[in-house]
Amino acid sequence: MPMVALPSDVARSGKNVKRAYETVFKAMVSILERSVAKKNPARRTTARAIAALCVGGMVAARSLADGALADELRDACMAMASSSAAGTRQIVALKKVRSKTRLATLDEARP
Repeated sequence: MPMVALPSDVARSGKNVKRAYETVFKAMVSILERSVAKKNPARRTTARAIAALCVGGMVAARSLADGALADELRDACMAMASSSAAGTRQIVALKKVRSKTRLATLDEARP
């Protein structure tokens, strides 16, 4: 996922690359914002924080040599993102898949 794999490269790049990354980030925030409860007056702020937490959490976790610590970090980010998005239709999860990590959006079960 470019959002997780490229932040350091993007930071050292020119304005066009940064604008392209920004476009994708804004799209991610927009999707998350639609998922945050409409009664939440800080929907956009919450969505931006969740997006930053997910990207930053994955970047940090992928940079750790200790696999157990990386898993704990992903779990902590998932818990924080889930609690920040409480009452939403979707939650953002950092999910380990076949020993590789990826960002996944999971539909939350509704009773």
